[in-house]
Amino acid sequence: MGDCMQSMTSKIFMATLRMIFHSPLSDSSKLSDNAAKLTKDKKSRYKPSKNFTYTKHSIEDVKYEKIINENCNTEKVILMIHGGGFKIELNDFYRKLAEKYSDMFCGATVINADYGRFPEHQLPSQMHDVVKIYLHLLDEGINNSDIIVIGDSAGATLAMTSSLWFRDNNYPLPGHIVCFSLWADATSSGDSKITNAYTDPFYGIAKHKKVEDNLHLLRRISKYVLNVDRTDPYISPLFGSFEKFPKVTLICGTAELDESDSDRVYDKMKNANIDVELYKFEGMCHCFQLFSFLPESKKAYKLVKARILEDTK
Repeated sequence: MGDCMQSMTSKIFMATLRMIFHSPLSDSSKLSDNAAKLTKDKKSRYKPSKNFTYTKHSIEDVKYEKIINENCNTEKVILMIHGGGFKIELNDFYRKLAEKYSDMFCGATVINADYGRFPEHQLPSQMHDVVKIYLHLLDEGINNSDIIVIGDSAGATLAMTSSLWFRDNNYPLPGHIVCFSLWADATSSGDSKITNAYTDPFYGIAKHKKVEDNLHLLRRISKYVLNVDRTDPYISPLFGSFEKFPKVTLICGTAELDESDSDRVYDKMKNANIDVELYKFEGMCHCFQLFSFLPESKKAYKLVKARILEDTK
């Protein structure tokens, strides 16, 4: 497990985010709902960059997109699972991010999972959507050890839950799982829900507020898990076992409410003798790596690249 010091740029940026989102005008409980409204049915303006081709596909009514790099120099395939609280549509931001991943990893082909969104699609249907895409890749002749599954936030949850499903149902697991800001505990029982109450810019609280008066916010139960067993490992991977898991890389910030989700999953994996690394970035928020101008974002991707390229030696 490695800790990464915070840059001055990110200190200023995190303070600015807290000033905005901890204000009386902001309601953290509606952040994912508001983001979902912004992306719902939004027309794509994405045009593949030079050397990339982009196609849309479906398997058993589950949509996915394929981005192929003409400069491909690897058998590796990236299965990318976007975040957004299970509510946000696959959008142009993630299509451009797919190109970035491809360039990072020797021109690897990227499969963008376009799973069903809540509330039209209830959990754990999203996991089964990812399962169908992955099994289709195996049917196409792609070696499971060549598949790298990368997810952020809710996408990281699906990376973990789908891998649990593969293991439990005797299917070959991917070669590597990468999780940014893993959401692993739908019961909201982690210590960081309290210890990071004032540091998390998106879901925390302002310093003048008392933690004990805001537990309904800090330990809130998300709408999409109200009617399911929140200790089901296919909902909350923290409650699963990780025996026989492949190589795993976890990245999180020490300012996010869900920091302890990554901590506890890491501890369980180490106890199961899994090849796992957890990189924690001091003072950083949920999915900080998506802010590509931050030095920490660049370092996070550099660490992930190094871990993945170990597999190609």
